[in-house]
Amino acid sequence: MPKEKTNTPVIFNPGLYLFQASNVLNCSLMPSLSDINPAGSISQSSPAPMKLAVVLDSLLVPGWVHYLIGKLISCKAIEPTLVIFIDDSKAAVGLDRGPILFRLWSALDRWVRRRRTDALQLRDWRLLLRDRSIPVMLLSTCNTHPSGIDSTVKAANFDLLLYLGSDIHGAEALAGACPTKWSVQQECLRGAAGVPGQFWDMYEGNRITRYGPKVIEQKQNQTSTVYCSSAATNFLSLALNQNTAYWEIADALVKRLFDAETLGMQLNSDMPASQHSTSRSLGSFRMAGFLVQWIMRIMRHELRKRLFREQWSIALQPKVDVSTVNFEHAVKILRPPRDHFYADPFLIERSGRNYLFFEDYKFSSRKGMISFCEVDAEGNCSEPRVVLERNYHLSYPFLFTWQGELYMIPETRDNGTIEMYRARDFPDAWVQEAVLMSDVAATDSTLLQYHGKWWLFTAGMLEHAPPHGTLWLFFAESPMGPWTAHPKNPIVSDPSCARPAGCLFFDNGELIRPGQDCTDSYGHATKLHRVNVLSETDYQESLTVNISPDQIPGSSGIHTFNQNAEFRVIDCKFMIPRFNFTFLGRLFRGLEARYDVLFAQDPVKNSR
Repeated sequence: MPKEKTNTPVIFNPGLYLFQASNVLNCSLMPSLSDINPAGSISQSSPAPMKLAVVLDSLLVPGWVHYLIGKLISCKAIEPTLVIFIDDSKAAVGLDRGPILFRLWSALDRWVRRRRTDALQLRDWRLLLRDRSIPVMLLSTCNTHPSGIDSTVKAANFDLLLYLGSDIHGAEALAGACPTKWSVQQECLRGAAGVPGQFWDMYEGNRITRYGPKVIEQKQNQTSTVYCSSAATNFLSLALNQNTAYWEIADALVKRLFDAETLGMQLNSDMPASQHSTSRSLGSFRMAGFLVQWIMRIMRHELRKRLFREQWSIALQPKVDVSTVNFEHAVKILRPPRDHFYADPFLIERSGRNYLFFEDYKFSSRKGMISFCEVDAEGNCSEPRVVLERNYHLSYPFLFTWQGELYMIPETRDNGTIEMYRARDFPDAWVQEAVLMSDVAATDSTLLQYHGKWWLFTAGMLEHAPPHGTLWLFFAESPMGPWTAHPKNPIVSDPSCARPAGCLFFDNGELIRPGQDCTDSYGHATKLHRVNVLSETDYQESLTVNISPDQIPGSSGIHTFNQNAEFRVIDCKFMIPRFNFTFLGRLFRGLEARYDVLFAQDPVKNSR
């Protein structure tokens, strides 16, 4: 039988937050919200809920912590208790906040990005108690020996202690309070206290973060890494990097804690916690050098954004061997009207005729729809026609056949679904056949029939994190499901290859998966990976081919690769001027080339 929560009605004074270690408040408020645990409600045969202590060190918590607590409170598989731990001893010590030049720049960065950094905005956790029931334990080191605090928390017999405070010394003070403790720790290099590790990713030019926050587990005197953030570095804003990383951590913890065994949402395999031995010091000279380069990056970005916009086109060529991927010759480019872009091309052959389906995005509506054109034997395309449009964004029209019928799975992330459509009257009429998943942030879903099963590859799946960094895998007996999550999800955690970039295919007996490289920018390049292992328990792949945008003159991105028996197709990104001043385009490209030469050797990196 599951344990039942028993709450003693008391008066909770929101203004009173410092108590002795022996004071425990059981706040009995309104009934908690309906359970959102994907594993379903707890029945008599369900295991007892996990007793979780969520430790905070302040009344105000970042938005990602506020969101995480709200999710945990709403889950019936978890019995949470908020432990508010006020460590008065740290006040006398003081906190190293980094050099003043860094603090001024960081404050400016946060202010400018304040509307886009909701993970960092402070919120009062007591707002969560207005309509939910949860025990609250408030502890203070004032007049209380640390051993007394340990004993008080230990007596509650928690299964897991999750420390979400901002001061790591608070986590150390509760080291003996629970056999298993998780803490979210921001990487700080030795000699650079007060400077977040993600600043050094910007400073060193790391395209993928190396020094982001981690979830650290301490159990039986052993320390291991439960999860570490992995995202492409934004070289314009530390605040945006932190926002992305902490939303990723929050979503990852929700997936892990809700029901990892049932959902298969196992995160990165536990590995020994590593500490970077690199020592750094951030003085005024180094910070000034960084700011010079940062200002030039900002100017370049703003100039590009205000004078140009991205426009995707489609490049088509006769099919050749995968080992000789080359789009420099025999390429025909399907260019969209000035107020559209064409992307995510997919080829299909029906009754001896070739058809090209793609995302048709209109700038004025800021919404994509699915269009198609017919391709003749010479690679010439007919006039595009819209075949599928909804009141939400559509893209990535993945096509497949099943039981003699043709189906399409367009990306419907904006609707929170994975939808499947059937061709009622090919190629013009499509009807919705099923919703494969709902309440998901799935991106670029791609099916594969292999070894008697259907496999669904999709990016994203995390509510707040960007979709470029993780690849998720599900399997079923048919495209209709039900879908089972792979136990190694996410099977890839790397923005340089995770997001799908087209159909999986076989080449010389080897299974190949195209993936997007989003390290430099979204859709910068496409990589082809050999799938070495694909089973219900394991997944492994290795890189074989890199398709760079340099193959198409003037292109700055390629993020889809598809083919059929006759043709091969990619999409390519061009920068088109917002105004009809051709000399500005030549001037900007000249300045951009000078910038690339000037910073080919990073002066900030060389100044160390």
